[in-house]
Amino acid sequence: MDLTAQYRQMLGVLLPRGPAWDPDDLLLTGLAPSLSRVHTRGNDLMDEIDPRTVTELIDRYETISGLPDSCTSDGTQTLSERRQRLDAKLNLAGGINEAFYQAQLEALGYPDATITRYQKSQFTCNSRCTDSLFSNEWRYYWQVNIPESAQITAMTCVDTCTSSLRAWGDTVAECVISKLAPSHTYVIFRYTE
Repeated sequence: MDLTAQYRQMLGVLLPRGPAWDPDDLLLTGLAPSLSRVHTRGNDLMDEIDPRTVTELIDRYETISGLPDSCTSDGTQTLSERRQRLDAKLNLAGGINEAFYQAQLEALGYPDATITRYQKSQFTCNSRCTDSLFSNEWRYYWQVNIPESAQITAMTCVDTCTSSLRAWGDTVAECVISKLAPSHTYVIFRYTE
């Protein structure tokens, strides 16, 4: 049974009992479609509340949250990418730990991305063979490993001779993570194959 018919039936049931009231009254038949439309728009509004499903109010949400920012230029993203970026910005929980950055990468569309942290100790002749080879400065570096599903473009025969043989990377994800990284650290982005 469709929503209009359900509203027509509900309005008929709400009428007082007696011979003067007809459940198939034209007034009730005329009110039911309006109530059905209001009901449908209410359901649509519930989709607009969630930044992952917003469509009509996305411009307003982006204005409130300061998007597009320096990580993205206006008019270059699809609706899906805009939703991902909005979700990542609005649902920012905070924290300087690996789980926080994993959640941000997942919100940006990279659920399989991993983070590599370098050990805080320096390798010496007394170190175990499983210890890190990096110097003390490397404790300020960390690496984001993004799987091959990242945007990879290869040079084609119609490109100019000064074009790169291969280009890869997601500038939006790199910009967002770099902005959120602690100021005393350096982020390296690695695109794995």
